[in-house]
Amino acid sequence: MRLFIKKLLTLEAFLGAIFTAPAIADSSQDDFQRISVVPIVGYTEETEYQFGALTILFFKPSFEGGNVPELDLSFYGTTKRQLTGTISPKFFLLNDRISGDVDLHYEDWIGSYFGAKNDPDINKFRKFDRRSFYLQTITETNFGTLQWLPNFKYGIFFEVNHTNIDFSNYVGEMELPKNTNGWRNGVGYHMSLDARDNTNWARHGYLVQWGHYFYNKAFGDYTYTHQELDIRGYSEFIWNTSMAVGFLWQRIDGDAPFDKLAGSDGLKRFRGVETNYFYGNQALFLQVEFRKKLFWRLAGDIFFEGGKTGDYFSDLMRNKWHRSLGFGGRFALNKTENLYARCEFSWVDFKNLGVTMYVRDAF
Repeated sequence: MRLFIKKLLTLEAFLGAIFTAPAIADSSQDDFQRISVVPIVGYTEETEYQFGALTILFFKPSFEGGNVPELDLSFYGTTKRQLTGTISPKFFLLNDRISGDVDLHYEDWIGSYFGAKNDPDINKFRKFDRRSFYLQTITETNFGTLQWLPNFKYGIFFEVNHTNIDFSNYVGEMELPKNTNGWRNGVGYHMSLDARDNTNWARHGYLVQWGHYFYNKAFGDYTYTHQELDIRGYSEFIWNTSMAVGFLWQRIDGDAPFDKLAGSDGLKRFRGVETNYFYGNQALFLQVEFRKKLFWRLAGDIFFEGGKTGDYFSDLMRNKWHRSLGFGGRFALNKTENLYARCEFSWVDFKNLGVTMYVRDAF
């Protein structure tokens, strides 16, 4: 049974976070938390030892009750000379009338290509070296809509992405994808209807998002479009437990490289597998999760996920579901903002074990 380990590490790193990331308050006498630090220490067969840190800086909101801007800084490397780093601001401007997320990311890493679309064999894959740099941002506003639809926001999507994928350092007989390297630059629009009571750990409300992004050879090396419908609902359940339900549909049209097709991401949508373990021109995901705060800074969750892909809508409906059942532990990096780091174990297709570690909820 192959162990899937996605995006960091082992349980050791999570335990390190518990003992070394206490709340650090402002130097004044208020209780506003300014910073959280999570160590990254772990081991996998693909990377050997991993070392680094995640730091999250919190900034006071511009008005009483406003959203808290954040700056995430994550850097770590491995004894196999792999390196990754991310700078990710989350900002709110003009009394929260304008908001946005930015991801500035670089990695020199090892990936796996399974090549069988919705029916991969866990033991048949081809490794590759990936060097990738991208800047991705979504900026939204409610100007012109606040009076008649206060939860509605609209905005723009922007991505600059250069990726180089090299299969030559690893042997194998699998047929390899074509046109993997180059610029993937795109722009698009994004709309959301957000009635959640909290953007980190919601206990009430709903979120509906629609994105339509356009990539063109006029400003890159590929021409394709990405469409995405994301629907989430939140409510309280028994024993002070919160329940989250998620639906995600993705569609890709055009000559997108294989790593930009619709499919599992291993962190938020179908946890515990490698990125694009199953993939296609369309993807569908269903998720249910129960979350409960326990004591001190600890919490837990259990979840069920289903996902499938297909080249066409008829394929998508006909293809079999991948299923995953799992549970996890959480540690509060900022109790006031309900911001948690999580470590989760998945039973993928009821055959293989997966491990996921990440900051913030999956959906």
